[in-house]
Amino acid sequence: MNIAMLKGFLIRKKIEAALFCCLDSEIESKSMSYFSGYNGIGCLIVPRSNEPFLVVPKMEFEKAKKSGKAYLWKKGEGLFETAVRIMKVKKAPMGVLGLECRNLSFSAYKLIKKYVKCRIKDISQDCLAIRSIKKEDEIAKIRIACKIADKILMRCVNSFRSFGTEADVEKFLHLETVKRGCKLAFRPIVASGKNSSMPHYEPANTKISKGFCVIDFGVEYEGYNSDITRTIYLGNPSSKEQEIYNAVLRAEEEAIKSIKVGNKCCHANEIACSELGKHAKRFIHGLGHGIGLNVHELPSISSKSADIFEDSIVFTIEPGVYFPGKFGIRIEDDILLRNGKVEILTNSPRNLIAKG
Repeated sequence: MNIAMLKGFLIRKKIEAALFCCLDSEIESKSMSYFSGYNGIGCLIVPRSNEPFLVVPKMEFEKAKKSGKAYLWKKGEGLFETAVRIMKVKKAPMGVLGLECRNLSFSAYKLIKKYVKCRIKDISQDCLAIRSIKKEDEIAKIRIACKIADKILMRCVNSFRSFGTEADVEKFLHLETVKRGCKLAFRPIVASGKNSSMPHYEPANTKISKGFCVIDFGVEYEGYNSDITRTIYLGNPSSKEQEIYNAVLRAEEEAIKSIKVGNKCCHANEIACSELGKHAKRFIHGLGHGIGLNVHELPSISSKSADIFEDSIVFTIEPGVYFPGKFGIRIEDDILLRNGKVEILTNSPRNLIAKG
């Protein structure tokens, strides 16, 4: 199914073949995995009019064969040199080659240009668009990732008084994730007190401060990710702080209510800003993003986005407000839009939890 969608795209765009590669075992090619099921070192060639094939080193050959047709990366040849040689044997045309340039290092691009003598077209956004439409098995995995994240996050919140530093919270989230056979989707954000005013703050060995504490966390389950944020309060919030929190919560709720298949993503962002009222100027990032094999995928949900909500997509909604040097508040949930209906996949309590 994945390959069929890609080949259909190649035919429409008059591209003879697509190439995906992974030259570093530490940096997985998500699209190569998506289109082939293989996630090791090597490259995937998807000719428009021939069967796709992998070119891999000897140590990966047995694993690669389980994902389809595989050839050995010939000793003494470059990876792409071997791939081009096989293409010539197959008599597959390569007048225009599609590359996922956003995930390609400059050194890899130079190697491809050395051996592939044809016109190159960037298909990064097109691959993300194909991947944005989730199949049932993908949705099932994301759903499990969300349930696991919910359980871990609530255990963390319930244990919060036992933590001394932000790093303690991060360590707890990591250990609980590993215990459940998962990976962290990204490094958790644990931002307490004035640190919460920084959306991408990195937790440090800093004593947890009173006031708002933003916890942004997710797990990766069988390759698919979740992403959830909750803001709790250490101490007792003032009426003004509670009012600001409630505005963020309303912004999330109303933005979610506005989502319909065919609507522009920027419209949901407008709804959130409207609900934030005078605090909208403190909303300094987009409202959300797609999620799947990568934590950040299409659609982009922001004021400048031209994307639309399509059926069978999974995405986040995450309004937030930030007062530099004082505090920040963010609430984030993962949303499934399927068969025209919205389903919230993350279900940790959204009301402000105060640990007085």
